[in-house]
Amino acid sequence: MKNKAWLITIIVFLAGVVFSAGNYKVPATMVVVMEDMHTSMTMGGWLMSLGIVAGIILALPAGGIMTKTGPKKMGLFSLACALAGNVIGGLAPNFSVLMFGRLIEGIGFGLIGVVAPAIIAMLFPPEKRGLPMAVWTLWIGVGLLFIFTATNAVLPAFGWRGVWWLVAILAAIDLVLFTIFVQLPESEAEISGQEKFKPEQVSVIEGFKSPGSWLLGIIFGCYAFAVQSLITYIPTFMVQEAGMDVTTANMYSSVLTFGMIGGGITMGFVLSIVKKRTRLLLFSMLLTAIFMYLTFKVTVPGMIMPFMIAIGLVYSMLPPVIFTVAPDFAISPATIGVTMGIIILGQNLGGFVAPILIGAVVEGSGGAWNTATVPLLVVGIVGMISAILLSMVNKKKTVDNK
Repeated sequence: MKNKAWLITIIVFLAGVVFSAGNYKVPATMVVVMEDMHTSMTMGGWLMSLGIVAGIILALPAGGIMTKTGPKKMGLFSLACALAGNVIGGLAPNFSVLMFGRLIEGIGFGLIGVVAPAIIAMLFPPEKRGLPMAVWTLWIGVGLLFIFTATNAVLPAFGWRGVWWLVAILAAIDLVLFTIFVQLPESEAEISGQEKFKPEQVSVIEGFKSPGSWLLGIIFGCYAFAVQSLITYIPTFMVQEAGMDVTTANMYSSVLTFGMIGGGITMGFVLSIVKKRTRLLLFSMLLTAIFMYLTFKVTVPGMIMPFMIAIGLVYSMLPPVIFTVAPDFAISPATIGVTMGIIILGQNLGGFVAPILIGAVVEGSGGAWNTATVPLLVVGIVGMISAILLSMVNKKKTVDNK
């Protein structure tokens, strides 16, 4: 049973990698897409953000939808959206159709973040979820590394449309694997050591009353703002400010994933040792805020690669901590799904706003990338304040429970 649980986890993880690759194919090809479609950087930012719009709309109701359809059916629907969205994009005759394809793809992207943790939670008992959950949090970094590397091979031969078709093929493959191997009958759910999940026990209204859940949502939103700003524009920044070509910029950008993957795995083990996890979250947010300020300040080619590794390492710290402490801030075990929905909503909002705002700020300043530091600094400060407030909420909760 344990081996089957890990097999299913790997397939679910690969689904996340497909969505990550699909999401970040935009920054990997943005320079070429803007030239081919004769569009501006601001619209390029919208192309990135539109894939997250559906996630914003679906974040809160996704948990309720899943209780009716089941995680497997929702996972299959998510992958079908990825397949359809990338096929539409690969055939798009104009920018409007390309945007429509991104919207379809975004529906799946908005659901997979809820589906995957739910499936993993069904497969592993609480005391054994740390490692598989830490592995799941690597889906963004692995997908990013893959798509930036693959784009360098696909782009010269097939153009940017070839990258869309590559993701469509991967989505189709994982859709088949998901259909065949992801089996979650009631008897398998029992290996978690929990009772069968009962939708009627979930109180959405009660779940919304948790201040800690909303603070976690704000923190994750600030984190997503940082990551999306970096990943969306760092290749373009390197081309325009460091004088690199697109291939070199993509290669340098992909380096950050080595830091993200190594840091994510390390945090999985750190979380099993550290008891005061809200302090670890506060420390992680502090480092994130510092690197947000530095995002578009490193222009010396020799410093870019070490910086990308360092920022990848720092940006890998928050997600495992947030997903680990999230259940502790739910009103009750029955409202953990609501807490997760609030966190994903924050993530999607931050990821949606970042490309549009950063693109508009840089374009409005005539291409001065240093102007992007201001919104990044402000968001970093908001994240820090929220992390401090969360520590206070946790301290009060601890006192009340004594």
